[in-house]
Amino acid sequence: MYTLSSPTVLAADAAVHPAAEPVLRSLSAAFRISPDGAFALAQAWHERDEDAHTVPWMLIALMEAGTPGPPKMSETLRAVRDAFGMGESANALEVARFGTSKEVAALVATEAAAWPDARIAPVPGTGLVPASAAVAAASVAAHWARPKLAAEQVAALRAPFEQAEATTELYESGPLLYGPRTEAVLELIARLQAGQVDPDQLAQVTWPAGVWAQAMHEAAWACLSEDRLRAQMRAVLDVTLEFVRAHPALGPARTRACMQALHALTVSRLIGDAMDEKAFGELALAEFGL
Repeated sequence: MYTLSSPTVLAADAAVHPAAEPVLRSLSAAFRISPDGAFALAQAWHERDEDAHTVPWMLIALMEAGTPGPPKMSETLRAVRDAFGMGESANALEVARFGTSKEVAALVATEAAAWPDARIAPVPGTGLVPASAAVAAASVAAHWARPKLAAEQVAALRAPFEQAEATTELYESGPLLYGPRTEAVLELIARLQAGQVDPDQLAQVTWPAGVWAQAMHEAAWACLSEDRLRAQMRAVLDVTLEFVRAHPALGPARTRACMQALHALTVSRLIGDAMDEKAFGELALAEFGL
């Protein structure tokens, strides 16, 4: 359901999650694990309380066994439109996330890093993955399963990750976290942190049908060609996290209404130097939202 090449789908769903900030924080963390950090996560998996770690996964599987499929896009768009005048539509959006905890875990386990250890750890819905990947996937799935998954079960599922985080520097750092255009992404993050991005202005930026999606598709191809797919995911997640932090009371409908422009601003900064000129120009329309 979620893919490395389409970070805006994941980030937009995470932004309207009832636990949006911890969900986005955990996703951001998973996509910046360093090689040394991965080895620390693998060690934590071997040292885990197996029973305490397994029970939450079982509960998630039971909770999601009857999860309906994704809503039709037309229904989602209609809900966005109606939500500005109808509270019921806003409530519907809040629970209309597209993917399950297992699908989010699968993305993390397969794409978040070049996991260096052996595939010995089971992740529900994915099969055997490296132990380091299993720990990172569990840490994200735990938050995604909130609020249905009780706090003590969230803590148990995240315990190996938090153990490793407490004893080791897990994360990549340096001046190129978002690739060669890191400074441009950081400038957008700084604007968000300074309260200089107005949600109402972002929501007013729109594109003709299909134009935004095609431009984002072109950007994804450019990221693939330039080896910036993980950088794109990090940037989109981190910008979305800062937006959620800056506007905690915005509500799900208005938050979703901002996502296209916010992510266009992010991706055009990250990969604009390598994109098709026409597609870049289409994403740059989001600058009118600043």
